[in-house]
Amino acid sequence: MLSVKRCQIRIDVLQELYQFHLMERGKKALIPQNLADRNPEKFFALEYLADKRLIRFKTEDDGSFAKITASGIKQIKNVHKGLNAAIC
Repeated sequence: MLSVKRCQIRIDVLQELYQFHLMERGKKALIPQNLADRNPEKFFALEYLADKRLIRFKTEDDGSFAKITASGIKQIKNVHKGLNAAIC
């Protein structure tokens, strides 16, 4: 997959988690257990963002959860301002 497309997926995932954070007042987002099979690129994006410490991503017995970090919020705000983001 082209790195530009991967970068956009990462930005989209981070944006989704930021919107969830705002709407749900900081709660963790439940990630479907079959996401790795249904949409592997999105799953890889979650792992990548966790490695960069832009999100917390944890798999537990009852599912996977993701939550944007303060660094992730700063990065997504930089994307909105048109600044170069360290997401890619």
